[in-house]
Amino acid sequence: MSDLHPNSVFPNVSILAPAPDPDKPIRIARFFSYPDQVLYLVASFIGLIVLCHFASLIYTVSRRGKAVSRPSSGQQGRILWKRLPIALLDTFRAIAFRWTVPVGRFHTLNVAELFLTAAYTAVLFTWTLVNTTTTTGIKVEAHYWANRAGTIAATQLPIMTALGMRNNIVSLLTGVSFDKLNILHRMSARVLCVLVWLHGAGRIKVGLLDDEAIIHRWVQCGFLAGSALAILCITTVRPIRERSYEVFLMVHFILAFVFLLSVYFHAKGRRLVFYGIWPSFLLWGLDRLLRLVRVLSFNPLFKNSKSSSESTTSSIEVLSPHFLRITVPRPPHFHWLPGQSTFLAFPGISTSPFESHPFTISTIDDGGDSEWSKKLVFLVRVRKGATHRLLDSASANGEEPVKVVLDGPYSSPPLLVGFDTVVLVAGGSGVAFTLPLFLDLLSRAKQGEQACCNRIVFAWAVRDVDHVRWISNPLQQSLRGVPSSISVEVRIFITTAIEDAQPWDDDAPAPGAEAPADDIEVKAGGSSHGSSSDPHLLDLDIVSVQQGRPDLKGLLGEATAHATGPISVNVCGTHALATAVRKVLRRPRTIDVLRGGPSITLHIEAFGSS
Repeated sequence: MSDLHPNSVFPNVSILAPAPDPDKPIRIARFFSYPDQVLYLVASFIGLIVLCHFASLIYTVSRRGKAVSRPSSGQQGRILWKRLPIALLDTFRAIAFRWTVPVGRFHTLNVAELFLTAAYTAVLFTWTLVNTTTTTGIKVEAHYWANRAGTIAATQLPIMTALGMRNNIVSLLTGVSFDKLNILHRMSARVLCVLVWLHGAGRIKVGLLDDEAIIHRWVQCGFLAGSALAILCITTVRPIRERSYEVFLMVHFILAFVFLLSVYFHAKGRRLVFYGIWPSFLLWGLDRLLRLVRVLSFNPLFKNSKSSSESTTSSIEVLSPHFLRITVPRPPHFHWLPGQSTFLAFPGISTSPFESHPFTISTIDDGGDSEWSKKLVFLVRVRKGATHRLLDSASANGEEPVKVVLDGPYSSPPLLVGFDTVVLVAGGSGVAFTLPLFLDLLSRAKQGEQACCNRIVFAWAVRDVDHVRWISNPLQQSLRGVPSSISVEVRIFITTAIEDAQPWDDDAPAPGAEAPADDIEVKAGGSSHGSSSDPHLLDLDIVSVQQGRPDLKGLLGEATAHATGPISVNVCGTHALATAVRKVLRRPRTIDVLRGGPSITLHIEAFGSS
């Protein structure tokens, strides 16, 4: 019977082929179109930010050399509807960047960061899980979203990689510093990690095919990629990351490479390799290549020259048990903007050949002949890890020259052009960021640049009056010959006593520590100095030294009350200082700006912000 054809036994019965799956063409169409739609949407948003950045840059540059516009006396107090765009922009800045939500004890997210995180997560998961109901009514069917989740994750790999690069193309196009984009890099990695495991879980749910068993190499690579990314996301949690940052960097480098390589072999032969994985490798490789070019260009240490030893040595000076001053000879053709930073590595002191850390350059590139213009000077707060090893080395060897490897410059400091008033606020070693901005403003003012500003307020909260001598030489040189048309104020706040120690003073004593015995003698004119400080700087009329806590509300309120044009507030210090300034400036000032009041731009360079 088995040899007979079925039709010979049942001549009236026909054998039907399996009915085609009506959902399959729908799934395939959405599988290819939805990841592209997500990619176009994210790219369009980045493009919008780029357009806004370049429009702002063109407007700022166009104001260079022009005097700051002032409203006439007849216009003050009236609603000026032509100022509506400025008022709306000022209100947007106040809400988006100054309202924050605490995350842990020493970190916050502003409204803009929260919005980007929520929006990015919503977009990826919406396009992954939307329209997943079958033609028979089964909702959220795994055949629809399993492969789609993996494909969408793959298309976002170049964006995630770009956000984490030191030589950051997103930073170059948007003007947002690479260290500030790092939070978006970690956010995108965590979202993609969930999508990757959602992809794996979906494939298991629909049932693995014969070639999808774990014994196959490409399946093993997929599992390895998901595991590497999961471990990466766990190690980027702030408490783990800060516990041993050098170890974190090494683990991050290895796992990131393992992840990308595993994804490549998992998706090999598919188009995902060409628009998701290869671009990630190219961005990663380009970043490393640019770093190598900079290191070889700016460090004669790697050249066979008799003078290389002398030209690549730096000195480390112990300013106090908590602060160091690192001086590095300026490499030929090395140029930077005020407030930019470089990564420094110290062969012989660093724990590994790849260990380097960012430090802000406290000097300016003004082309002058002063000693500070010919050197790169870094004011460094001693903490645990690398900076503590530098302190130990300097304490043991005195000011004996040490080798240094420089990579930079990096970061995107504010462009202080076209403002009526510029306020610079620093706590402790935060002066390393505000000092070069201040020196650059003074240099431009002496060169006759009208758009520099009309008023500059430089405020520094520091524990000991003796610390003023760290910056006294460049300040005295820069303050000479400043035009009388520009109002300059230097305010030093001494938080010597424990009860007056600022929460944002990063060298404030620990509870139970003894305060220094030096007393601060306050003069009637508001300036004061101890015997160990530099009397020439502190005796200047524009310099005042006050004991106690800086009144940020009064300081910023005074600047706002006297300003007749836009105000730029620039802050560098601890998380507490950043929070305090944001709190003062977070109230929207829409009506005040419409009536001719100044708009306020805030830039915060906070410790541990990345």
